[in-house]
Amino acid sequence: MSFELPPLPYSRHALAPVISEKTMGFHYDKHHQAYVTKLNELIKGQPEENKKLEEIIKLTHDDAKHSIFNNAAQTWNHSFFRKSMKKGAAKKIPPELEKRLKETFGSPEKFKEEFAAHGVT
Repeated sequence: MSFELPPLPYSRHALAPVISEKTMGFHYDKHHQAYVTKLNELIKGQPEENKKLEEIIKLTHDDAKHSIFNNAAQTWNHSFFRKSMKKGAAKKIPPELEKRLKETFGSPEKFKEEFAAHGVT
């Protein structure tokens, strides 16, 4: 079985301005595609070649098959991540999350500031 890059569930610019078309193109066309391509190279002629993606992940989590595991897991992760996003998603924070952000950080805005600062550093 050979794996292919799944089609995006939306246009490349659908998530702008949060994720730009350029960023989406880079991460989808290059980054995600690289995991799929490398996975196909690694499993060619191997016992994993005819397995489903989820089976490959389960079978290769040990150190000996780390490269296969990493590329299979990242292929799955990227596909799941893209399906989880959509244009016009809810902008209101769920009440329980908002409560915990206030308890922990003082406010959702303070959390965003700290999160962004840690992301940069």
